[in-house]
Amino acid sequence: MVKSKKTVYEIIQTIPVDSMVSLSFSQLRDFEAQLKEEVIAHTLKHREKTKEYHRAVLALRWVQGVIRIKTMDECQGVQHG
Repeated sequence: MVKSKKTVYEIIQTIPVDSMVSLSFSQLRDFEAQLKEEVIAHTLKHREKTKEYHRAVLALRWVQGVIRIKTMDECQGVQHG
């Protein structure tokens, strides 16, 4: 049996945090859209919540959190301390 393509969770898992924050908004939005599609696909395919579903939701929350951080940093300027 041939394994399907990598999930977005597997791709995101290999990206370091610093690199994730430095991605552009369009790249992050693409990840977000793909993850939403994965979550919907898992929801429609299985009645119970599988490990793949939970991973897709976790990755979606991670990407949305990075988008929020980037948005706040750009709106306020980076003023730490």
